[in-house]
Amino acid sequence: MDEINVYNIPAFQRKRSLAAKGRKKTTLPKKRKTASRSVKKPTTRRSKILRPVETNYNSPSFIEQDLIPEIYEREPLPSQELFEEFEEKTIKKSSSDFRELKICGICEGYFDKIDVAIIKVTSPIRKGDQLIFEKEGGLFEQVINSIQIDRKDVSIAKSGSDIGVKVFIAPKVGTHVYKEL
Repeated sequence: MDEINVYNIPAFQRKRSLAAKGRKKTTLPKKRKTASRSVKKPTTRRSKILRPVETNYNSPSFIEQDLIPEIYEREPLPSQELFEEFEEKTIKKSSSDFRELKICGICEGYFDKIDVAIIKVTSPIRKGDQLIFEKEGGLFEQVINSIQIDRKDVSIAKSGSDIGVKVFIAPKVGTHVYKEL
């Protein structure tokens, strides 16, 4: 009477479920038969013995001149005096060479399998805008062709929303995203 009734114990407290015990009992004789038939001895692989190759540096066949070229026979390098003086020219940039950029978001993540950057938008972004991302080696820019919010295509992303943008190069996570004005 002190015996515990297995059926009244909840499943999470049992060591194994009743179905697993039932499967285990029916498959034991089959496993024993198959295990006794196919007993294999473990095989060992022999590796080749490697021995170091000895060289005798004192032998007459060993010639240092073949290994090290004569350094003193080389021609001297030309000095700086032979070259003309380089005049430093100041490069004047016109105002059209400079671009005005505005921070439009922060890159919060990147999914490399689908090449999508997650951007937290701080100023509105439209399809067709040219965004400039920061990457490990510098910057890259790209025209935005698709913007998605929760897997739905949108044409304008308002500030405060998280968007997914298809990119060609992996941007650096946690950096600013710029928009060309």
